[in-house]
Amino acid sequence: MQYRTLGKTGWNVSAVSMGCWGIGGQWGPVEEKQALDTINAALDAGVNLFDTADGYGCGQSEIYTGKALKSKRSEVYIATKVGNWGRRQGDPLEYRTIYSIINCCHASLYRLDTDYIDLYQCHIGTPEHPEIFVEAFELLKKEGKIRHYAISTNDLDSLKALNSEGACASCQINYSLLNRQPEKDILPYCLDNNIGVLLRGPIAQGLLADKFTADTRFEDMVRDHWNPGESQRDDFLARLDKVAAIRALVPEGRNMVDLALKFTLANPAVTCPIPGMKTPEQAKQNAAAADGELDQATMEKIDTICPPEKSA
Repeated sequence: MQYRTLGKTGWNVSAVSMGCWGIGGQWGPVEEKQALDTINAALDAGVNLFDTADGYGCGQSEIYTGKALKSKRSEVYIATKVGNWGRRQGDPLEYRTIYSIINCCHASLYRLDTDYIDLYQCHIGTPEHPEIFVEAFELLKKEGKIRHYAISTNDLDSLKALNSEGACASCQINYSLLNRQPEKDILPYCLDNNIGVLLRGPIAQGLLADKFTADTRFEDMVRDHWNPGESQRDDFLARLDKVAAIRALVPEGRNMVDLALKFTLANPAVTCPIPGMKTPEQAKQNAAAADGELDQATMEKIDTICPPEKSA
């Protein structure tokens, strides 16, 4: 495992870290033993940053994450998020005062069974009142409940708002071979302002695992919009065409997930992708992508299939 510095925190975090949304049950059922075994496999592979959220399975992901990491607490970094509690259940919590955020933080601390959260992130991509989050985060830092704060967004203005005090430690960005739009503005901003970058969606919700076909049907609540007759069906089929073209670039003896993760690691602004992991096998496979890099010829071929975004 390789390690990289996460922005202004100074932390050395694993170049491939673990996204814990999958163990929250919203991508299909996951039993406790499977969740704990997956996290332990990631630990064994050198992963030391684990990203979860209070909204992942209404706290279930945080519970599993905290239980698995309790004996290793001083050796790992736990990142969680606030802002989406109850949204997927159709009853979202409102965040109009700092006290909603502070109460959510206390609840996360309880579920994670820890005294502090290393990285606390705003989970609303375009918060209506970002100043409320900044005020709450600054207070929680003073109290020692959190060490650093951040935001999960692809919106540059929202990132700048969370960085109004110059203390936004990182930004969680949706970026992959199939979504290079962040190269246009938000990734350069992070690089210029020493803001660490965690990457969600580096495998494009499983598309870059190269296991789907035009006949695939999705039963989880996250990807059901790709099913026939649903709103993003055409986008799904267009992405499958790109996946087919990318397939020819995968080196012998490797797989597309490895290529997809290595592609994201080639961007100088990126600290670490945080692919979802639901099994020990996935944890081992994803972690292995931290070693080695893509050659220039492969990167150029990728640019032909999935053109880079240019700065304005």
